[in-house]
Amino acid sequence: MMPFAAILLFGLGLWIFGEIFVFGLVTAAIGLGGAILLTLLTSLLGAVLLRRLGRAARQELKAVLKDGAVRLPPRALESGVLAALGGVLLILPGFLSDCAGLALLAPTLRRPAPPAKPDVIDLSPRDWRHIDEHDRS
Repeated sequence: MMPFAAILLFGLGLWIFGEIFVFGLVTAAIGLGGAILLTLLTSLLGAVLLRRLGRAARQELKAVLKDGAVRLPPRALESGVLAALGGVLLILPGFLSDCAGLALLAPTLRRPAPPAKPDVIDLSPRDWRHIDEHDRS
């Protein structure tokens, strides 16, 4: 079994190789200037996003301190952390990290569907049948 550090270095090397490969593909498609411009724009987008998230987190912290009660809903905390990670990945140069960052910014990933209500039972069509009023008696 490989030590953790070796696995981490191998994964990092694979990621860097993938970033260079994808950069080459994008460069072939839109040119070197376009690829560099796109990389700079996604980095700027990540910086703007992190600034906005920081402002929102500061306002939330002020509201929590003003109320005097510490209430941090876990889903909101998870959503904020994933959005911040997405912003950091956008800042890093490379299109693979940009794709991962954009995926983390997707609202459906950050805010999963709420769990079903406990009093609701989900049935498939073969598990139930319609009963008319005269069949109930």
